[in-house]
Amino acid sequence: MKVIFDPKEPIKFATSTTIGIFDGVHIGHKKIISLVRRDAHERGLTSCVVTFYPHPQKVLRGTDIPLIVPLKERFRLLEKEGVEVSVCYNFTKEFAAISAEDFVKDVLVKKLNIKSIFVGSDFLFGRRREGNVALLESMGRIYKFETRIVEPVVLDGEVVSSTIIRNLIEDGMVKKAARFLGDYFSIEGIIKEGEKRGRKLGFPTANLDTPWEIFPRRGVYITWAYLEGKKFRSITNVGLRPTFGENQLLIETHIIDFKGDIYGETMRIEFLDRLRDERRFESVNALIAQISKDVERAKEIFEETP
Repeated sequence: MKVIFDPKEPIKFATSTTIGIFDGVHIGHKKIISLVRRDAHERGLTSCVVTFYPHPQKVLRGTDIPLIVPLKERFRLLEKEGVEVSVCYNFTKEFAAISAEDFVKDVLVKKLNIKSIFVGSDFLFGRRREGNVALLESMGRIYKFETRIVEPVVLDGEVVSSTIIRNLIEDGMVKKAARFLGDYFSIEGIIKEGEKRGRKLGFPTANLDTPWEIFPRRGVYITWAYLEGKKFRSITNVGLRPTFGENQLLIETHIIDFKGDIYGETMRIEFLDRLRDERRFESVNALIAQISKDVERAKEIFEETP
């Protein structure tokens, strides 16, 4: 997949395009991308996704929205969906001040060379969000591009959105979040050396140093661990180690039936389901007994999982 950051760089070939943040690349995003790809294939166009960084709400309202995935991961997920070109514009107050008509003429037509654009019926764009589907359709008649309306994906009576998925993750509802994402929520990072407390307890853990901005609610989770090109059963604690009186958020993964020195390695964790809340134990022995139960329960669930 070709990635374009330069706002002055034009695309020389005609495109079928969609526009959005695409944080998490959830099933709603996947639907619209599949329509773009099919349209591009049928008409001899190039599939293109236009996205922005940072999140517009951070620039316009000062709202610090934690992203489901970092920008680099967003590109990986878009490429996984078969997108041929991803255009990422730096969202600034100057960019936000571009009128809707100028955005269509100078960006969509001149830079992106669009022949079709796929958007939701409530799509708004341009200065003070003055642009809408009606404007796209009217300007499309002038500049010879088609506007295609895509209905949102509804699951469990809710319109799938990145906002809902963020709330599900932060509430620890990772199983439901996976249904909305179309894949398990995952985080990736480098395994850093900790205090080796888990090893002393008989359950060594890999502590993850990650650029991710959002994490599941504190607790213990059943997870897949991807390490050195292999997939391992694991349990992951997201929390503060309350038994030891610590208050720094840690992502600690115990890889079941695994031995080896993996400091400095890259690891990806997929969250399958939540086992229990994080809690403080009266003694180290009580903690060890609970971890043993967690591991056995995780093994049972892995056996039941296709």
